[in-house]
Amino acid sequence: MTLNINSSLDVTYLSQVYGDDASIISMIFEAFVSDSYPRWMGLKQTLDAGNLAEAASVVHGIKPSFTMTGITWLRPKVEEMERAIKANADADTLFNFYAEISAELGPLIPILEEESKRLASL
Repeated sequence: MTLNINSSLDVTYLSQVYGDDASIISMIFEAFVSDSYPRWMGLKQTLDAGNLAEAASVVHGIKPSFTMTGITWLRPKVEEMERAIKANADADTLFNFYAEISAELGPLIPILEEESKRLASL
């Protein structure tokens, strides 16, 4: 069965890792939308507060979910942001990372939501 996953995601990676298991992919997408994305959005407040230890923990914790969800091209940017946080980079640098990643991530959330629902119904 071909799942025809939205090409905005890394379909090659998803196929290699999950094959045609629609239910697993649906759960992965749902978990990203319901857990990882809200944690990402909350990261801005953590950065605003200057809590770099917590920011590093959040980024480190959600970093694998970018790859697992087929958003593989953002993972290196998230890793770079994590290194910058751990190196105590200035606030402007960290906010630039956050803004750049958020700008690419935001449009993918409706796609993940739609794909999760569609795949769950297969």
